[in-house]
Amino acid sequence: MNAIPLSAALALGAVLGLLVYGPVQRWLCTLLRTLRDPQRRTSFLMAIFATMHPAPWLLLIGLPYGAYRLWSDPLRGMWACVLTGALAATCVVALMQLRARRRHAAGAG
Repeated sequence: MNAIPLSAALALGAVLGLLVYGPVQRWLCTLLRTLRDPQRRTSFLMAIFATMHPAPWLLLIGLPYGAYRLWSDPLRGMWACVLTGALAATCVVALMQLRARRRHAAGAG
């Protein structure tokens, strides 16, 4: 028997997805902005930036570990709901940001 209801597991997954989405998105935007600007493109600073920020560590360690756990041991009830909530929250926030960006671009033009 699961310790918490499945709806609570979905909510927990949504909160975890939102907590991870922000730092990863900020890191990717800063990295892309740094790579596009030729005045900021220095290998030493990029190496420091890439190792000090927590987002690459979340991606480099979390994604392979999550994929390994997903394929080696199938998800069970509560954890499937946590993962579903995290993916759903991430997708909803990304779609909302794309929609807001398109509205802003249409209004600014």
